[in-house]
Amino acid sequence: MNIAIVDDCAQDSCHLSQLLGAYCSACSLALQVSTFTRAADFLRSWKSGVFDLIFIDIFLDKDSDTASGIRLAEHIRREDTGCTIIFTTISPDFALKSYSLKALDYLVKPISTADFSQTMDYYLSMKAKRSSHYIEVKESRVMVKIPIDTILYTDYFNHYIQIHLADRIVKTYMRFEDFSKLLLCYPQFISCYRNCIINLDKVVRLEKTSFVLTSGEHLPITRSLRLQIHQQYADYQFRKINGGIE
Repeated sequence: MNIAIVDDCAQDSCHLSQLLGAYCSACSLALQVSTFTRAADFLRSWKSGVFDLIFIDIFLDKDSDTASGIRLAEHIRREDTGCTIIFTTISPDFALKSYSLKALDYLVKPISTADFSQTMDYYLSMKAKRSSHYIEVKESRVMVKIPIDTILYTDYFNHYIQIHLADRIVKTYMRFEDFSKLLLCYPQFISCYRNCIINLDKVVRLEKTSFVLTSGEHLPITRSLRLQIHQQYADYQFRKINGGIE
């Protein structure tokens, strides 16, 4: 796991690093931790997809270029909807706001081993649940399994389904009608224009006529269904924030 800690208190950052080290050692998990004392330092080395998990202290140094951990999380969410954010703080006052930013949890300092372990157990269980869902298609003459959370979008070209992933495109020969049944049964997938299915978990921004993905690509929205698709996206985000989607 590649994890970032953003905290202006060296003592708290060290304590969290020790908790992570002990937990991952007990679970035989590979761990890489990067620590940052200022939001600006974090943003200079960060890009979408770099970290699996980010711990953010809500009350960062006021001299930072980014005023608070909340603002930092808002910046991250505009570019990366897939990474997991966990807030750490001395006060529970911002708990409601943290959940609106799709934070997994909200740990109050000093963080106890029991609370930390419970949060990490939940994180790993959610991660395992997401990765357990996959589709199986034939690429050339080989059957390949593709975890659904790695799919950005799919489209159709010259009788081939093109499954767009972050690092490559998988092409499989089949009817779009048959293929669409593999994905549209999951709530995060919708059809945004003819023969194109988008993963809403990979959307960083909704514009009037298109979706903007974590890859930077813009996918157009069918004009005749624009209002309906906008509503589908809003409904999905609401359900996700309020715990209605696993």
